[in-house]
Amino acid sequence: MSSNSISQKIEKLLPNKIAFITFFMFLILLTAGAAVALANENMVTVETAVLNVRYGPGLSHEVLTQVEEDDRLFLLGEENKWYKVRLGNDQVGWVASWLVDSGEITQGDSQYAKVTGEAVNIRQFSNTDSEILGTVYKDAELQILYQDGDWYQVLYMGQVAWIHGDYIEILNTTAAEEMPVNASAGSDVENTVVQMGDIVTNIRSQPTTESEVIYAAQPGEQFEFIENNEDWYHIRLDENTTGYVAGWVSSIIEPSAQTEESPAPTETASAQYARTVSSLAEATIVIDAGHGGYDPGAISPNQMITEKDITLDTALLLKNRLEDAGTNVILTRGSDQFISLDERVQTAHAHHADAFISLHYDAVEQANTMSGTTTYYYFDSDLELANTVNRYLAQNTPLTNNGVRLGNYYVLRTNRQPSILLELGYMNSDLDLQYIDTHSYQATIVEAVYQALREYYSQ
Repeated sequence: MSSNSISQKIEKLLPNKIAFITFFMFLILLTAGAAVALANENMVTVETAVLNVRYGPGLSHEVLTQVEEDDRLFLLGEENKWYKVRLGNDQVGWVASWLVDSGEITQGDSQYAKVTGEAVNIRQFSNTDSEILGTVYKDAELQILYQDGDWYQVLYMGQVAWIHGDYIEILNTTAAEEMPVNASAGSDVENTVVQMGDIVTNIRSQPTTESEVIYAAQPGEQFEFIENNEDWYHIRLDENTTGYVAGWVSSIIEPSAQTEESPAPTETASAQYARTVSSLAEATIVIDAGHGGYDPGAISPNQMITEKDITLDTALLLKNRLEDAGTNVILTRGSDQFISLDERVQTAHAHHADAFISLHYDAVEQANTMSGTTTYYYFDSDLELANTVNRYLAQNTPLTNNGVRLGNYYVLRTNRQPSILLELGYMNSDLDLQYIDTHSYQATIVEAVYQALREYYSQ
């Protein structure tokens, strides 16, 4: 074939090739534009010089980190005028909505997926070569944030992670949202009261800790509820005086819970003080990280690992995992500080916890003579909770399981709320030390406890 013939054929094909390439580039630009529009639609911009990002939706929650003016954050949800956001480093926290610019965004219903595989890896990125962040088990529910081909980005332990679509089933209904106890459907606000906790409580003139104290309420004292004001309750002291009490040191008592013949608290019937909930999303869970501050707890033989540090690490992971499911989570401590045993118990009482879970890592007098996990309870009414949690620990954790045992611990025997204590490994066991200070082991523990609580509250 002559060179002229070839040139003529190329000239005939060239317009078609140019049209194809032009069309292909148009599709790419259109897709990219849609992605940018979608990203912009779900972003908020920081409007203040420095903004605290907190672990939960309210000023009572500790600060996770800080962001600066004009920083853009991915919006994940909204609760009580607080935005749940994803940071650039894939951390997840909460910011005050009135300190960011949300533009014209509309936050739709969250979408959830149910895990269909028996044990499925959660990964850092959307490929099988990326780091495994944890393992989820059958029927676990995960909030979906984004889809990339066959992979789904999900919220996992307060961070974003990825799971393959072959192992999940998209749910048509959103997870149950937590309903504020003072705003439940059909509640009789006029007869609702606010009850003080177990310590003397300051009533203030305005809903801030800097405002004037106008009354010191006694433990258990009750006042007429008027309305919510962020993290504070507006209450009536008498016919002419109203004030504000912090929500983290008081609690709402609904009319249905006020009976003339309510039994007095006893240390032998914790079950009667548990609120009846039908799902984990409706529960209030107090997580107690053992020891803290000048009390280090057990210490590894090389003095490098302390019980107080790894109980806090595990507690924070568990908090994030439960909050992913909509659970109201209260920490007895969120940092390295000393908290008395009585204060830990009173936290459960003040928040009317549906469960109190104390986390520990044990040690014995003679090294390498004990290994594994143990679940302790005190009251018979808490045995079902203990058995359920222990079963999941035995099935899913790599260390030996020592079963369920009666434990005469202060945080159990004085607790009016359902309570268990978990020993999750031994600080002076060479075998256990290979696991207990690793993220993967603690994530496995957390997933086991999450699954157990999910089953427990669905019964």
